[in-house]
Amino acid sequence: MPGALEDVRVIDFTHALAGPFCTMLLGHLGAEIIKIEPPDGDNFRRIWMPRDATKDAYEFLWINVNKKSIVLDLKTERGVALARQLIARADVLVENYQKGTMERFGLDYESVKSLNQRLIYACSRGYGEWGPYANYGNTATTNNSIAGWTDTAWKDSGAPGTRTLGIGDEAAGVSLAVAILAALHARERTGAGQKIEISMQEAVLAFMVSSFHEYFTGNKVGGQPMQVADGYFTLRVPEISDSVWPKLAHLIGRDDLLEDSRFATAAARRQRRGELEQMVRSWARGKARQKIWEGLRDLGYFGAPVLSIGEVLEDPHIKARQAFVTRDHPTAGPTVVLAPWIHLSETPSSIRDDAPAIGQHTDEVLGEILGLTPAELGELRAQRVIK
Repeated sequence: MPGALEDVRVIDFTHALAGPFCTMLLGHLGAEIIKIEPPDGDNFRRIWMPRDATKDAYEFLWINVNKKSIVLDLKTERGVALARQLIARADVLVENYQKGTMERFGLDYESVKSLNQRLIYACSRGYGEWGPYANYGNTATTNNSIAGWTDTAWKDSGAPGTRTLGIGDEAAGVSLAVAILAALHARERTGAGQKIEISMQEAVLAFMVSSFHEYFTGNKVGGQPMQVADGYFTLRVPEISDSVWPKLAHLIGRDDLLEDSRFATAAARRQRRGELEQMVRSWARGKARQKIWEGLRDLGYFGAPVLSIGEVLEDPHIKARQAFVTRDHPTAGPTVVLAPWIHLSETPSSIRDDAPAIGQHTDEVLGEILGLTPAELGELRAQRVIK
């Protein structure tokens, strides 16, 4: 079945993680993604891999599914001219270069909007397009640092100076994708495109709602996982109704509490919630995660075992939902990737193609979209404009 965005063509000038994460989402939803790479390819192809690696990095393989790769040397006039022709035939352009880069190519919004009045031009910068830091570069790690994410994580863990997990790139990528969908919807009414700008720093701030609640109110949000017999379990005791109370008391081996007037009503249990939580925690401390999970989940308790990535891959619920799929990549071999997690009943998201090789679709795209002949493609290749 066709995807929701099957009639949308995206010219993808993105690199690293934030921009490609956005175009991956659009590709999941059916859009045609034409990835423009420099002659040596997106440098994220070998990121976090040994110097002698012969296959693309796992992150690249994950976030570049459903994309067509073409190589254009944008340092040549002919390369830029071909890019402009593609932009004129596109619905969306996405880029996440440092501020000023697209201007140097002559491919910034002001330079290309006259080519295509319906063009939606989406860009993400570390610090946005204006403000004192606008010209500075940024990475996910530095972004998490300057957005307060790293310091907040250290305060929660009590381990300052350690490496923290963050969502600096993904938050910007999701924000870009949402904005593009909104702009496409607006274009249905107005017929006109527009420019989108996302600051990575602000995107991360938007994902820190609970942290700002704690800062402004002084009230803690959530709790810490507790240690149990075989690891850790995250547990939060909810309101205990009259129907749940006998089951809970029996589960933790405290049937005697059913005769205790201090816990006879919901109001009384609410008043002594701290005592009840300590009883549940004392019971759980000597139990295995799975036993706690099986015992409490049907009682309406908000809890779950703390799983490693390996355990997540083997989790029966994840398997039942087929959340991960194995792709037989032509050069990387069997590769496990997360399946599209946005589910639409009539226009399903999907992975249709593996991450491409450098320039794999150059002839296809330039031939079919721009009408270039094999002889013209050969001449461009001889001039090293394309690869």
